[in-house]
Amino acid sequence: MFGNIAVGGHLVVLLLIVLVTVGALVVLWRDRTRRDLAKVVWTVVIVVIPVVGALGFFVNFGLGKLADHLNRRAA
Repeated sequence: MFGNIAVGGHLVVLLLIVLVTVGALVVLWRDRTRRDLAKVVWTVVIVVIPVVGALGFFVNFGLGKLADHLNRRAA
């Protein structure tokens, strides 16, 4: 009875991991401010360590956007 619930839960977690990973790769490769070498390195990190790599990229991406915003306000 509970076996099907566990399998469904695993599928939901797997789907979330895939969505976060693909989302990070899409955002990464659409970013025009990063060089190709940085994109390749981030791609390897995201693919090899999907959850940690994707979350690390999103934190890095957000901090970069925040720094750009603060630099524009200061200038």
